[in-house]
Amino acid sequence: MTPTITTTATPDQSEKALQVITLMLSLDPEAQRDTLARIIAATIHNGPGSALERFAATGHLDPETALQELNDVRVPLEREDWVDALGRYVLLTAGDRS
Repeated sequence: MTPTITTTATPDQSEKALQVITLMLSLDPEAQRDTLARIIAATIHNGPGSALERFAATGHLDPETALQELNDVRVPLEREDWVDALGRYVLLTAGDRS
């Protein structure tokens, strides 16, 4: 019997990646930082009504609640850096607002 390899076709995301990269490069560094933080929040939030979801959707950040949510979020090992980066962003942004 010959072993069978099964592959799953995934949509080509090259065009989407090109759009995101082009957009990010056109932004100033502060806007890049803010946009990346909102993208990470959109990817890891726990659902509607959460502080991270609200930040991702509107840009409104409740630092204290967002940090509490970040402490509880569970992500694959390869995305832990995302959580760390968003936590640093929240801490730095909270410091800017005080």
